Amino acid sequence: MSWPLIAIGDFCLTGSGGTPSRKKPEYYEGDIPWVKSGDLRENIVTEVTEFISELAVAKSSAKIVPQGAILLAMYGATVGRMAILGLGGAATNQAVCNIIPDEEKAFPKYVYYALLDKVPEFLRNAVGGAQPNINQGMIKETKIPLPPLKEQKRIAAILDKADAIRRKRQQAIQLADDFLRSVFLDMFGDPVTNPKGWEVESLGCHLDAIESGTSPKCDTRPAQAGEWGVLKLGAVSYCKYSPSENKAIFHGYEPKLNDEIKEGDFLFTRKNTHELVAAAALVESTPPKLLMPDLIFRLQTKGSLNRFYLWALLTHSGMRKKVQSYASGAAGSMPNISKANLKTIRVPIPPIEVQNQFQAIYQRTSTSNHKVKSSTDLLANQFFSLSQKVFSGQL
Repeated sequence: MSWPLIAIGDFCLTGSGGTPSRKKPEYYEGDIPWVKSGDLRENIVTEVTEFISELAVAKSSAKIVPQGAILLAMYGATVGRMAILGLGGAATNQAVCNIIPDEEKAFPKYVYYALLDKVPEFLRNAVGGAQPNINQGMIKETKIPLPPLKEQKRIAAILDKADAIRRKRQQAIQLADDFLRSVFLDMFGDPVTNPKGWEVESLGCHLDAIESGTSPKCDTRPAQAGEWGVLKLGAVSYCKYSPSENKAIFHGYEPKLNDEIKEGDFLFTRKNTHELVAAAALVESTPPKLLMPDLIFRLQTKGSLNRFYLWALLTHSGMRKKVQSYASGAAGSMPNISKANLKTIRVPIPPIEVQNQFQAIYQRTSTSNHKVKSSTDLLANQFFSLSQKVFSGQL
């Protein structure tokens, strides 16, 4: 059955917010949730990392968005991510498009799934270089099938059930991550307060090298098998290595083989948005022909510093905030952590034998986690296959 294709702008209101001046601390002392693109990690946003005041809303382009609004990240490392706002009276920044359907014409959850099905198309048509973006015009002009409301609700219910199974597997992966963080705290204590009294030394004393890559001109699509690609920031942004977050390099470019990502690499984002800079990820396995970009460092550790311990250390929330404080940059630009600044950061260095014990626990947990992830990836593919059938009228 075919249904009429209707442009999003014909039955939805769309808009975006803004960022209050960071030079005004009073703007960040309120209780209004402020949703940034990095907060779109689940299909429903129920937690945020920052809050702003009513004065910030009044004095900036940040706008209050109603609960139930559909949110779509328009640019940055998280471009294309989507979620439904599960918080009432929240504001968003300029990287997040809010989409509010006319509920007499469209069921919001149906519109969410229909737009989620369009994300690959959005990404193919995204414009820009290192930071491709989706603009509001593109979203408003996008057409989706719009059956009667009763049918929309039926379709949304089918996709909800399929999505719930997929997300249960994702939750199992998250529980494993939480377990590792708990083990880290039990073994080493809070790295910021260092209650166990480990030796504290400059990170640079325990690194052989900090390497950076290059960012050649690329296509907007990911690299195909046999092609060279360069990692996007999204490959590291959430402290897990995601090789699918890459862009194909145009033919004719001669890659620097030293920049190729290898198993065992330790990656660190030197430049990103305020909430995503200083992300760290371990490369446990990787496809060939992927290059390190200039916005990501590769840290080469000495024998006194175990990279598994270093990952848990730098991804600890308190330590990461400390590292982020070393970032610099002009107003309005993305903060950047230089090699020199990174080397000066002082961190606790337990005996290497204890660090190695943590590695053993990490690797046992990781082995079981990989099995869960494989089934999660399969379910994700099945979900998107089902979604395509739904919106092409085959179901």
